[in-house]
Amino acid sequence: MSEEIKTESLVPGEGGDDKGDAKTSARQRKSPRFKVNWPSRALLPGKRIIAIRTKDVSVGGVGFESGESMAVGSEVNIELTPWVGGREYVIRAKCVITYNMLLAANAGFSHGVRFTYVPPEQLDNLKMVLKSLE
Repeated sequence: MSEEIKTESLVPGEGGDDKGDAKTSARQRKSPRFKVNWPSRALLPGKRIIAIRTKDVSVGGVGFESGESMAVGSEVNIELTPWVGGREYVIRAKCVITYNMLLAANAGFSHGVRFTYVPPEQLDNLKMVLKSLE
């Protein structure tokens, strides 16, 4: 049984972040990115969970590194765990892989994802976390 992914905008008036092209300039992106270094997790097809490291975040998606390659177009669920004001937040989102690149010296893979669905309460938490990074 396949679960339907919602693809409408996550934020009224904003679309998802374009993480699919490394050459995309900041002015072409729909929302600003913030550099981070968060431990996170990805739930892959088959219910397999792997550790990932989130490297940048925006309201539309994230960039992360992992030890495994994920094909562009693949659907994945991620769990971000940022700390803000001494409190850990857990933000879960459905995503689609838009970018995949082998890191130098075969040190893993860099991925970009676009959020396809973030539950409303967790989207509020994400916005609060992003505001704290400004």
